[in-house]
Amino acid sequence: MDSNEQPPTDGVEISRTDLRGGGWIGYSEDTVFVVRSDEDRIKIPNDAIESVALRTLEFDVAVMSLLLVAVGVWVGVNRNPLVGLAFGVVGVFSLYRTYQQRHELVIDVENEAKPLSVYPEHPSECHETLVAHVRGE
Repeated sequence: MDSNEQPPTDGVEISRTDLRGGGWIGYSEDTVFVVRSDEDRIKIPNDAIESVALRTLEFDVAVMSLLLVAVGVWVGVNRNPLVGLAFGVVGVFSLYRTYQQRHELVIDVENEAKPLSVYPEHPSECHETLVAHVRGE
C-alpha cells in the first residue's frame, strides 16, 4: 500500500502523519493506527494506551559511540592501525544508527511487553497531537 492510501475504515475519518521510513501513524475518535507496510498494520484502542513519549536522542549510546571512535583513533595512532580502524568503523556505524533513531515516538500499550516505537516526519507535532487525542482533548 502506498503511504498516501487510506486503509478501509468503514467511513471512519482518520487524521494521519507520515513516518520517516514509510507508512503512517494516524488516529480516529477512539483508535490509533500504525501502518508501516502492507503486512504491518497495528490498531490500538485509546483506552489501551498507557503513555506516549518523545525520545529525542539516546545520549548514552551517542557518547559511547564517540568514545569508541576516540579509542579507535588513539589505538590507530599509538598501537595498531588496523585495530584502531576497526574500532573507529564500529563507532561511526553506531553513531549513524543512533542518529537514524532520533526523535522516536514511544507508545506504551497495556499488556504488551515492549512499547511501540515509530519515527514520524514531524515528531513534535505528532507527539502533541497524539497526546491530546489520547487524553480526549
